[in-house]
This record gives sequence, structure tokens and C-alpha cells, in this order.
Amino acid sequence: MTGRRFTFAPDARLVRKVRTEARSTAAALGAPADSCDAVALVVDELVNNALEHGAQYRSAGRQLSLALSMQAGRIAIDFVDPEMPEPLVLDLAAAFAEAANGMPSLASERGRGLFLISIYLEELHVAVADGGGMHLHGRLAASSG
Repeated sequence: MTGRRFTFAPDARLVRKVRTEARSTAAALGAPADSCDAVALVVDELVNNALEHGAQYRSAGRQLSLALSMQAGRIAIDFVDPEMPEPLVLDLAAAFAEAANGMPSLASERGRGLFLISIYLEELHVAVADGGGMHLHGRLAASSG
């Protein structure tokens, strides 16, 4: 397995840099341009959601973590928010399960980002991370082939 791990402060000013580095890493791993764009889109959504929803619980300012790797010809994405409380992790896991059932109402303000992530990531799994917080894992096809 080859790849790269990023850690970064939960700071909105870093979203663009993380998204750009994720796209560059996907390209370095051999992903085609459309897959690199999909990785950037998923990472953008994950980080923005962590910042927006994390404002209610984030107190220690612990760093977020993103790892991208190539596993069996597919890009794996692992994202960790170490401060997310366990009840919220469980709620998020349930929300992803619901998002997999179809697109939310266009009138709904919630769920569209989860649905988007569930479209691009296969084998999507959300659980309590080792040491606490949230760990999301999913794999994206390395090519649209």
C-alpha cells in the first residue's frame, strides 16, 4: 500500500490547501483526472462538514487527519475527526446508511453532502476511531473505466 497521510488544524483557511493536496496525491497514486476531481470533491465535503458541524463540540483544537492510499487499484480515503463525540459518530453512521437509500429532498437542507459522499465512495464505513472521535473509510474507483 502506498499513499500519504495529512494532519491539519480544524481551520477553514486550510480547506483549499487540503483539497489541492488530496487531488495531487490522487494523481501521484495514478488516478485519472476524473477520479482526482472526485477525491477533491469528497475531501472538500468531509473537511467542510467537520468544520461546520464540529463547531458545536470542538474544544481542544485537535488536528484532523486524512489519509489517501492505493489499495487493490482503488483509492482509499480515511478521514478522522478525533473530537467528534461517540453519539454523533453513531448518528453520522446512521445518516450515511440512510443516504445510501437515495437522494434527499431538494427542499431539505441536510443530507445532500452525505448523499454526495455516498455516491463517490464504495465500502463506506463510519465508526468510532481508535482513541475516540470519528473514522470514515471508503474506497473510490481508481478509474471511471
